[in-house]
Amino acid sequence: MLAPEIVQGLAKASAGKLSIDFNGSLPARRALIAGSLPAAALFLRPGEAAPATTSKVALAEFHFATAAVVVAVHRSNPIEQLTLEQLSNAFAKEARASAQNWNDLVSSARSELITPAVCSPDRTLVTEIFQGIVMEGRAFRSDVRQRIEPTLAADMLTLRAGSVVLMARAPSGVGRPLPLADGREGRPTTAYLPNDTNLQNGDYPLQLPLVLYVRQDRMEGFRPALRWLFSDEAAALLERQGLHPAPKDVRVRFVQRLDTR
Repeated sequence: MLAPEIVQGLAKASAGKLSIDFNGSLPARRALIAGSLPAAALFLRPGEAAPATTSKVALAEFHFATAAVVVAVHRSNPIEQLTLEQLSNAFAKEARASAQNWNDLVSSARSELITPAVCSPDRTLVTEIFQGIVMEGRAFRSDVRQRIEPTLAADMLTLRAGSVVLMARAPSGVGRPLPLADGREGRPTTAYLPNDTNLQNGDYPLQLPLVLYVRQDRMEGFRPALRWLFSDEAAALLERQGLHPAPKDVRVRFVQRLDTR
């Protein structure tokens, strides 16, 4: 998932003393728990517990980035917010109450055809997060345009009033992101925008936090690499590939923790 520039930055910051392998969360989690790996960056699924080593060695935890799905619409769209159930009705092939028009979702909305699309470039998890959380593994309906390029996504949000596009990050200068509420039984009904604070706090419902776990007894050897990972340079690289880096003040606190013995 992480771009080669992140690997190169970590290797350079550690003066080549770290061996870095980003081959996936599942093998990393297993090795971290077993004690054969000193650190692992893991995407945590909703409700998934943080790992714990079999040796009971404490793990330092750093939520340094988030993968999210932003739901963007045309600026003229009067819809103020949506729930995950409403999104499923607009995108899923076997929805509980399929919605073809905007007023099928919200009765007060205008009668206009919904034009759904998914912009999920390489190294993003837009499709996977949406299918896993919103559609519970179901397929997209046939009229959903999948894996469109960012340029086409921008064109749709500029030119098509009925468009709704799933994206990794909020578009710049076109369309607008919608606040989302989970809304399912027993889940929060408050809608949140995908801003830095709501992502870091876990309030925005369409996200996977990317958390780095480091064994406390191996922390000393990781400090130089971690200082770089929490830098503005690394944050810009994470943002460029569609992730949402931790806010500046959070990253500053991470660095302060590194300096506390």
